[in-house]
Amino acid sequence: MPNSQGAPSVFAGDHIDPTDTTGYQGGRLASTVLLIKDGHNGLEVWAQERVLTMVNYPGMTVFPGGGVDSRDFPQRTWNSGELWMGRSAVSVARRLALTKYKAYALVFAAVRETFEETGAFLVADQKGEMISDTRPFIESREKLVSHEASLTDVLQSNKLKVNADMITPWARWVGTSEAGNKFDTFSFVATLPDGQDPDANTGEADDANWFSPKLLLEGWRVGLVRFAPATWAQLVDLSKFDSVDEVVAAAKLQDMRPTSDTLVGIERYAEFFNHDPPDRIGKIGGIQ
Repeated sequence: MPNSQGAPSVFAGDHIDPTDTTGYQGGRLASTVLLIKDGHNGLEVWAQERVLTMVNYPGMTVFPGGGVDSRDFPQRTWNSGELWMGRSAVSVARRLALTKYKAYALVFAAVRETFEETGAFLVADQKGEMISDTRPFIESREKLVSHEASLTDVLQSNKLKVNADMITPWARWVGTSEAGNKFDTFSFVATLPDGQDPDANTGEADDANWFSPKLLLEGWRVGLVRFAPATWAQLVDLSKFDSVDEVVAAAKLQDMRPTSDTLVGIERYAEFFNHDPPDRIGKIGGIQ
């Protein structure tokens, strides 16, 4: 991406430290997932409006996601094949310019947060077949939300594996929320396994649904939707594509260097500064 700030490789000294959930410039590592599908009128993405009680980005329309938890890291007696299939953790690490353990944790956080917030479960059974019916795992979802169980616990107890081929690295955004919390957020694009549908059964959002990226941007222009800068920017990028296949193909060429969510100096995002949406629903903390 233009104006991206380079990040040094950190493969040296590669080791598991589940207490180190920090990334670029000390920001907390986080994952966000752009669930996409081909709708009747083109590309659609799953978006949800966060409840006003959330500490970070209250009232914002966002993609599912959240911070990496220490329990997202692999166990010290790590055999990635036990709970992992598809693209190797080393391959993901090279794409993200991180240690393989942090890459593993980011993928686990992406799968966990998506399941918690949408009910979509990007995992496979022991035969390598993607789960099509998530109803048997309702209790597991509840345990994840309450922190009673980790994703590792859920996978082990149900003999499931994360499928790294189901989520593709898309972008890396660094910034600070209105609450003053710094994040180093990795975005992934993903599609739903056959038979699955996301839901809005999450305490973190007032509403959630499939939307055209262009429709969401138009809602922002007329003052009906609020976005954090990085969310807005990713919608701009998604709006250039007409299908899932186009997005997945483009993901292979995406620049994964960290980009500041100030958006300053990035020409294709100039509208964020040049357009002042009407305040129809009230702004939270000054974020558009």
